[in-house]
Amino acid sequence: MAQMMGANYVPRLADTLRAGPGMSVLERVYKFPGNEQISVFQSGPAPVGAGNKDRDYSPLWRVVMVHWRDPARVRELKSEEALLSAQEKGELALEVTGIVVNCPITRAGAGQALTGVR
Repeated sequence: MAQMMGANYVPRLADTLRAGPGMSVLERVYKFPGNEQISVFQSGPAPVGAGNKDRDYSPLWRVVMVHWRDPARVRELKSEEALLSAQEKGELALEVTGIVVNCPITRAGAGQALTGVR
């Protein structure tokens, strides 16, 4: 189906049909409310499209707001690991929200896009 539609293959979404206690298909997306940088996604399809092999990827994201404690120490963070390390050092605070967004990743870092994406 994903190949036919030119979409991401996301086997994890089938878990919504059988999710038990403590199970979730939500990933985290880290948003910077001061627009210090672009959002950081917990995972992504690899590769983008019907050939995705990352079984952890989900297009459903729980928004986590990133608040820098000291504006003089703001820097670009490129991964969840870097965010969590900065949090452990007390450089920022993470605010888990009740916001869930449906935001599939449609373009790889190199720029190739899924079929039909403008």
